[in-house]
Amino acid sequence: MVFSPLLSVPTELLLAVTEAIDDGASLRSFALTCKLARLLAEPVLYRAVLQPPTRAELVQALDLRPEYGRHADVEELTPLIGAMTQLRALSMESPFANYGLWGSSATRPRWEALMQGYRALFLNAHSGAGLQNLQSLTIHWSGDASPFWQLTEFKPILTLPALQRLTISCAVLGDDLADGLAAFAGTTPLTHLELVECFVLQEALAAVLALPRALRSCHLGTMRYHTSPSNNYDEASPEQQLEALRQQRHSLQQLTWFDKDFAHHTDVLRVSTVPGRGLYDFTELHTLTLDGASALLFSTLLSEWAPPNLDRLRIIRHDEGTVLDHLTDSVDYARIPGIPSPFALHQYLPKLHHLDLVLSPEDGWNTEPLWAKPDRRDLVKRLGEEYHARGICLAIFTANRGSTYPPYLSGEEVPCEEPAYRAENAWFCSCCLE
Repeated sequence: MVFSPLLSVPTELLLAVTEAIDDGASLRSFALTCKLARLLAEPVLYRAVLQPPTRAELVQALDLRPEYGRHADVEELTPLIGAMTQLRALSMESPFANYGLWGSSATRPRWEALMQGYRALFLNAHSGAGLQNLQSLTIHWSGDASPFWQLTEFKPILTLPALQRLTISCAVLGDDLADGLAAFAGTTPLTHLELVECFVLQEALAAVLALPRALRSCHLGTMRYHTSPSNNYDEASPEQQLEALRQQRHSLQQLTWFDKDFAHHTDVLRVSTVPGRGLYDFTELHTLTLDGASALLFSTLLSEWAPPNLDRLRIIRHDEGTVLDHLTDSVDYARIPGIPSPFALHQYLPKLHHLDLVLSPEDGWNTEPLWAKPDRRDLVKRLGEEYHARGICLAIFTANRGSTYPPYLSGEEVPCEEPAYRAENAWFCSCCLE
C-alpha cells in the first residue's frame, strides 16, 4: 500500500483544506482515495446539491430552480427533502414559474403532482418531520393556469421552527390564511420577510406580520406587474399595510415599500393623511427604500411622524419623468414631488445622512439621463450642494431593467445599479458627460 504524506497531517487541518475546495470533481476524486478521505469529503460534497443526493442527511443547501421550460424531475426529489435533517437553505421554483403555462392537459397533471408533494412536505414539517433546521426558504411558484398560488394551502411554511428568512413571489395572501395563526403570534424566529408581486389582503397581512418575535427586514412588494387574480378581493391599502407593519415597529431596521398606484408617475398628485403615528414609533428603522412614488410614505417622511433615526433613504423611479427639472426653491412641495427638498428632509429626518436616487426606466422608454444637458448637470450639482450643506449625501444611480421584471427567476438577469453621480465630490460618471 502506498503511503500518502497528506494523510499524516492532523485531521483538523485536513478538514479545513477539504472545506476550502469548491471544485466538485476534485472532492469526489479525493473521497474515493480512502475511508478517511471519504469521511472528510462527503459532508462538504453533499452540503449543497442541484441533483438528487444519495446522502440526504448531509445536505445543507438545496436549489430546486430548473431552467424555464425544462422537464426537470423535481417531483422525484421532493420525498427526499424530508430526510434532509441538516437542511438550512432551500430555494424552490416551478419549471414554468409565474408564466401560467400549467393549464394545458399535458402539463396540468404534472403540476398537480408537484404541488401535492410540496404540500405533504410542509405538512409533515409542521408535525415535526423534516425541515426542523431550515433557516432560509425562497419560493417562486405559480398556479395551474394563473401566475398566482394560494399561500393558505401551504400555511405551515409560516411557522417552521428555525426559519429566519422567507422570500415568496406571486402568492395570494387571502383572509382565510389568518385562521389559526394567532396562536403563533410573537413566537417565530423570522427576521427577514420578502413578498414579491403578491396579492395581499388586510387580515392576512396583519396575521403574518404578527408572527415574528423581532422582524428586522421587510420587503412589501404587492402586485404591480401582474393582473389581479380575482375581482372578488379588495387588496390591502397602503394605510392598512402600514398599520399591519406597526406590529414590528420595535425591531424593524430595513423596509422596502412598493407602491403600484404611483410607480410610473413623475409627481404624486395627492397627499395622503398619515394614519396614527406613521413611522414615528419605528425607532430602529435606519434604511427605507421607496420603490415608486408613494403618496403615503412621502407624506409620512415630510411630517412630524417621520422615523426619527432614519440614516438612508432610497427612492427608485421607473418613469421617464424629469424629477430634477424643477429648481428646488420653485417647486410646490405640497404636491409631494418625486424627490423631496433638502430643507424638508433635514427638518423631519434629523439623522438622515444618505439619499440615493435610482433611475430605472421601463424597457422601451426614453432612457436619456436627466443630467444629459449641461443645465441639468448644473441643477444636479446645486441640489447635491444643498443636501451636503445639511449633512445629507446625494447619490444617483441608473439601473437598466431590460425586459425582465420581478420576480427574477433562475437564469434571468437582475438589474445592476451603476453609480452616476455623488454629491460628496461632485462626481459624474463619464457616460453622463458625453
